[in-house]
Parts: sequence; C-alpha cells; structure tokens
Amino acid sequence: MTWPAIMLWILILYGVFAPATFALYLFFGVSVFGGLSLLPPGAAGNVPPETICAALLIGKTFVGRKRFMTFLSYALDMRKLGILAVFSVYAVITAFLYPRLFAGTVRLYALNFAGNLSGLSPTSANITQTIYMLISIGMAFVFAYSGQRPEFRKHFLHASLLSASLLLFSGFLDMGLGGAGQEALLAPFHNATYHLLDDVSIAGQKRVVGFMPEASSFGGACCGSLAFLLFNRAIYEGSLRKWVLPLVAAGLTYMIYASTSSGGYVGLAIIAAIAALRFVMQIAFIKRFTPVQLRMIVSAIVATCAVAVALVLLPRSVFEHMYTLLDVVLFQKSTSSSYLERNSWTQAGIAAFWATDGIGVGVGSIRTSNWLVNFAASTGVIGLVLFGSFVLRTLIGSKGYPDPKSRKFATGLKLALLPGFVVGSLSGTTPDPGSGMLLTLGLIYALRQKPIPSVQNSRFKTRRDLPLAKDQMHGRQAGAT
Repeated sequence: MTWPAIMLWILILYGVFAPATFALYLFFGVSVFGGLSLLPPGAAGNVPPETICAALLIGKTFVGRKRFMTFLSYALDMRKLGILAVFSVYAVITAFLYPRLFAGTVRLYALNFAGNLSGLSPTSANITQTIYMLISIGMAFVFAYSGQRPEFRKHFLHASLLSASLLLFSGFLDMGLGGAGQEALLAPFHNATYHLLDDVSIAGQKRVVGFMPEASSFGGACCGSLAFLLFNRAIYEGSLRKWVLPLVAAGLTYMIYASTSSGGYVGLAIIAAIAALRFVMQIAFIKRFTPVQLRMIVSAIVATCAVAVALVLLPRSVFEHMYTLLDVVLFQKSTSSSYLERNSWTQAGIAAFWATDGIGVGVGSIRTSNWLVNFAASTGVIGLVLFGSFVLRTLIGSKGYPDPKSRKFATGLKLALLPGFVVGSLSGTTPDPGSGMLLTLGLIYALRQKPIPSVQNSRFKTRRDLPLAKDQMHGRQAGAT
C-alpha cells in the first residue's frame, strides 16, 4: 500500500467520527486521485478513494432511524426520487440475472479483460460495477436531501472549487516533475492495477495526467470542473468569484490543452459554444443595460481583444506545434490504433444490445468506449426508459423554483452537465453515470424545494447555527422581561 493510500485511509477513518461537512470536502478532495487504489499491491481489483468517501458521506447522511426513514420516503415516492430507486433495483437484477440468461450466446469485450471478444458470462465486475452504480445513486439522494439547506450548498460550492484547485495543482506537479525527469515521484499516486497510460507523449509533447490514470481521464475531469466553475460563477461570492475562480478556470483551460485529450478538446469547444450562446442570448433580451451588465460586456470585449493580441504576438513555431498537436489529436484520431481498439469495443456493445433484443447483458458485463452505448447494452431499453425518465423529470420538471437564486443555480448546473455528458459519451467504459452527474441531478431536485434552515440539520451545522448557551438564553429572557 502506497503512502498516499495510507494517508487517505487515516482521513477516512477520521471522517467516520467527524461531522458530515468533513466527509463532503474529503469526497471532493479525493476525486483528483483517479489512478490511486486504496488496496495494497497484489490485491484483486481496485478501490477508488472517491467511492469510499462517497459511501462515507451517504452513511453520515442517512445512518439513524429518523434519517433512514427520510431516505425511504424519497425512495418510495415517485414524485421525489422513486423512479431512480426503481432503476437501482432493476440495475441489480440485470447484473445477476442477464449474464446467466444470455451466457455464451453474446460475444463482447468483457469489462475485466477486454483484450479479445469472448462469450458473455458472470464475472466479479457484475458485483463491483453494481456497487459503484448504487453508491453514485446514493449521492443523488444525499444531495436531494441535504441540498435543501443553504449552508450545505455553500459548502458544496467551496468543496467544488477545492477539487478544481487540487486538479490544477496535480497537473502543474506532473508537468514540473516530468520536465525535471522525476516522474517516478508520482508513482505512489498511480498504483491502480488497471491499464495506466501516465507516461505517454504525443506530437513530441508529454501528455499531462496529474493523479489520473491517463490523459483522457484528466482532460475530462478538467472539463467537468471548468464547466461547473464558469456556469456557476454568479453563485460564488466576494474574492472567490472575483479573483480565485477566474484564475483556476484559466489554469484548467490550459490543463485541458496540455492533456492532449481529444475528449477534453471537444468538451472545451462545447463549453466555449455554450458560454458564447448564453452571452448572446442574455444581451439579446436586455432592453435597458444596468451598470453591472455594461461592465460585463466591456470585460468580455477586453478579454477577447487581449486573447487576440496574445495570439498575434506568439511565435510562429508555437502555432505550428499547436496545429500539429490538433491534427494528431483530432483529425488523425480515427486512424490511430487506440481509436480502432476502442471503436471495436463500442461496436461490440451495440451488437450485444441488438443480440439480446434490447434486453441488455447486465451491469458490469461489457466494456465500451461510449458511456451511453455501455448503459444501453448493460441495462437495455427498460434501463434507458427508467433512467431517462428520472433525468428528464429532474431537468424539466413542472415545479418551479422558490427564488431567483435557486433558479440561477439550477440553470448553471444544467449547463455544466452537457460537456461532461458529451465527453463521457466519447470515452466512458462502464455503465456507471458517475457520482458527479447524479449528485448534480440530486441538487437540481433540491433547488426546486423550499429551503430548510440549516439549524435543522445537525450534521451540517456551523457555529452560527448552534443553540444559545443556557446563560445566554436566561440573559435574553431577562432582558425581554
């Protein structure tokens, strides 16, 4: 077991006894360690830190009779998260039933060993992937419940910024150690037993991976964090919104470029397109500009001009390198051996879907290079309908928002989902939608509910929420009389 894994186990153990707020920050903090497993060397399989911390947060939120009854009230009510609960039960059924029902009749690339086509059969991945998916679904329940409290939302914003900052730090650390020829110092952060691509170069440039297993994972993570920060910037306050967030966002943009991930580049293009369209739509429907809106327009113009001037001043060699890099990463991608291999996984997934007449082969049975194809091939038409119904109901539900700030926050969360979904559709190898996607959907649901004062949530209290001491109470009562 490497020293980072030991340190994380200590923090997780502390989190068992610490307030739930600590577990929330810990979950977002460890999300950058995508290439790290908490199991010792030689152990079968991998245990990602993010999964353990998500399970810890779920336990901290719903352990206890009263809170467990609240969880059941959400799971059994179709107007709340009942559809998602039904889907989770169905996902478990698929994992244990379908690999046996269609055993040997479907050819696919198994999740555990995707080297060659093989006949469908039950494997340990059916169990592990089901657990991962249930934990991700549990995060939707946590955020749907706790997200109704303003104090929790504030902690969530700060934790998300912390995660983005750590992701940026890991990228700079990888670049610095790589330039100094000390990549071996990052080996303790890449102890997972699945195939790692953390020392690959492309077009003469080392692909930055941070603490992730490969460039595509790092670039996708940077895209997700960048989209969240950009589209929810208005929800942040003070110096975080004015100074910290723009600097982190600029760093993440550079890290996406340095990752040389084709999915990251596509995600960055989608973020830019959404931001530009949103800006144009906002201006088009403004009849009378306020000073704040005028400053926003002037800032956008100045930033655009600054970028244009910087591009003009760059040496020609830089443009030639950028063109070569984009040509290799995007335009020649379809001829690379990596693309051909991953495309064969996806084609086998599509074939498996039709070979089972749309029933599916079960969660954890198949590897693809497209999340949507994997989800459809694993859970079939029924899974698509159940999960799709939950997503559509959450995104375009008939119930409005209690206040303008909640509506603005929900809009930013929805916009931030799109780049991550597209990147996942280009490279996702498992059926798990991921904790990030499901907690976002859970929070969108919570934003439609009437806010609950934080004082009622003992697990996310701050000192301001604590009851008055007895002597203070007596003093106030005496003053009142």
